[in-house]
Amino acid sequence: MEWIIKNACVGGQLLDIAVDGGKIADMGKNLDYNAEHTYDAKGGITVPGLVDCHAHIDKSHLNEQSPYVPGTGPEKGALTRGEKAKFTVENITRRAELVIGHAIKTGTLALRTNVDVDGIVGLKGIEALLALRDKYKDTLHLQIAAFAQEGIFQDGKTPELLEEALNMGADLVGGHTITGGEGEKHIDFILDLACKYNVEADFHLDESGNRQHYLLPYLARQMQERGLQGRVNGIHMCTLAALTEEELEEALALLKSSGLKATIAPTAIATRQVAPVKKLLAAGVPLGLGSDNVRDFFNPLGCGDIKQMALLLSYLQAFYTAGEVDSVWRMITEAGAEILGIDYGIKVGGAADVTVFPADNPAEVIASQVQPGFILRRGRPLSMPS
Repeated sequence: MEWIIKNACVGGQLLDIAVDGGKIADMGKNLDYNAEHTYDAKGGITVPGLVDCHAHIDKSHLNEQSPYVPGTGPEKGALTRGEKAKFTVENITRRAELVIGHAIKTGTLALRTNVDVDGIVGLKGIEALLALRDKYKDTLHLQIAAFAQEGIFQDGKTPELLEEALNMGADLVGGHTITGGEGEKHIDFILDLACKYNVEADFHLDESGNRQHYLLPYLARQMQERGLQGRVNGIHMCTLAALTEEELEEALALLKSSGLKATIAPTAIATRQVAPVKKLLAAGVPLGLGSDNVRDFFNPLGCGDIKQMALLLSYLQAFYTAGEVDSVWRMITEAGAEILGIDYGIKVGGAADVTVFPADNPAEVIASQVQPGFILRRGRPLSMPS
């Protein structure tokens, strides 16, 4: 046996975990193996790792190149497009790798990033992130969404580029329902592409928070018509916060019937209201959290540690009771894994992905932003005990 992790708190139980050959070989109380290495978790919260359901790491750390300045959403978008025109594969790789390194160090096991594909940047971001996905394949589940940030029908190039990105190996396709006023036409194109390539779809959905941009009902109907229930993720959905109680009940019913998954990025509060997360959870909507922007024109303070988003959401919408805190913790662990569709759990025969947080409970991890004391990825230690 290569490793024995003693006294790990897994799902509320104090267990020993035996690891061999990159797999979890055994679990139980007081395991007695002659292992090469032993780590005493001392009751620390133990999970495979954290899950970040939404980011834009191809555009991270832009403030290194161009300092942050206050402005409107369109102004920030224009600044970003100006920087994108200068991108190289090497430049994207260096900045994205800063986020990946920090995410891994702070306990992230899985990360989905939307990568811009358009006539400005072409496929440079896809090329860079595919290489990073391969480089970190043994330490991070990195999912790449080929993302139509600037719209689909604006430049005459994006439709073909999105298909090329999927042929290159992007994991899924991403759309933005309010870009360029494309609306329903945009949704149709992205869903049709998801069907053609048999991949899931990510949508920045109703992000503005304005009622005139409310496209969730249309998306839900189109998902059902194409048989895509459970294969589409709606990010933000800020307009839900602007609906009447009756309209919100109708929206929650649509979410359930369509199987639309959801990801909340709490930093959206800087410019608009965040969707009502407690009501989404009560309705049984699969729900994850995303770190979204990192050190760019939209969020100059991001770092890629998803625990920060858990704390921010907890404050914003008063997730304070033990049950509420546990629901936020699930959003960055098993529920987030459900959004990304990855196998998750500490179980015999499963991958030896083990992350130990030296804290008595998830509330302490979130409140004190506790960093991992020990990390195994496929049985390989990334963080050794002191």
